[in-house]
Amino acid sequence: MAAKREIDGSPPGPPDSPESLVKSAALSAGFSLVGIASVSPSPRSAEAFDRWIAEGKHAEMKYLSGGADKRKNPALLLEGAKSVICVAVNYYSRAKEDWNRTAAGDGRGETAMYAHGRDYHEVMGGMLSDLRARLDELFPGIAARPVVDTEPISERDLAAQAGIAWLGKNTCAISPRYGSWILLGELITDLALAADEPLRSLCGRCTRCIDSCPTGALSEYVLDANRCISYLTIEHRGDIPAGFHRPIGRNLFGCDECQRVCPFNKVARESVVFAAGERNGIVKMTLEDLRVIPDGEFKELARGTAIARCKAPGIRRNAGIVIGNAGREGEGETPP
Repeated sequence: MAAKREIDGSPPGPPDSPESLVKSAALSAGFSLVGIASVSPSPRSAEAFDRWIAEGKHAEMKYLSGGADKRKNPALLLEGAKSVICVAVNYYSRAKEDWNRTAAGDGRGETAMYAHGRDYHEVMGGMLSDLRARLDELFPGIAARPVVDTEPISERDLAAQAGIAWLGKNTCAISPRYGSWILLGELITDLALAADEPLRSLCGRCTRCIDSCPTGALSEYVLDANRCISYLTIEHRGDIPAGFHRPIGRNLFGCDECQRVCPFNKVARESVVFAAGERNGIVKMTLEDLRVIPDGEFKELARGTAIARCKAPGIRRNAGIVIGNAGREGEGETPP
């Protein structure tokens, strides 16, 4: 019998049950949401992912085609695994959204909200270590393995199975409490815990995210990375095809457009983990300076941030494209 799902982050059931103790520990560690999923394989998710890879929609991210067995069965990541504790951190900040709105007037580009400050992998990794330590005190001798976007497992499917978010048509995980401004993590454990009720999609007939994508990268529940601005400005190496330059607009690193238009993000609330005023050195720089930033300076300023992912040549390339787009807003162009 699945445990009753709560969408407000509160631990359900008797306060001394293992599930409630785990959830209280997660919330005390600073996580916004927590739920429990089984480690049972998810054939439907695996089939959708395999089809996505076969159609080449992962673009040049060849690493995604590996680890198929683990992706289908997270139990393979930890001997004796019985449960997955799924957690999420809200990262929304109105101040960061406003910062991006004023970017053009300040000679800067727009940066995806999650990348304004510290690298979320490090932040959530530390929080999962804290949670693990708390569980060690509650359940001595347990085995647990933390995961933050670093292992071949289906995080969004697990989050849905744990009842903390559903897969949106924009392929983002969407929470009834925080919208899609959430980052996911997992703690795979050998603790035998009752799974929560799954959360199904509430997107209904809405297609705002699909309709608003500047490059047409979205169809229902499917993202074609070859056309995605986030992929092109972060993961893609080398020149970006000219037909995508105009649609990139002022996006220096990543793109939040399909989240900005999502009706469920009306519930967004300020993060208590990521400070509203947190800005790394790259976010603060002007486009003109970033267009010529030396490799060494970029490496220093980007250290400990998600922006390090695109490397110095990528940020110089992106800055040049955004500069080229200056004054062209409204001159629509259809990407290839």
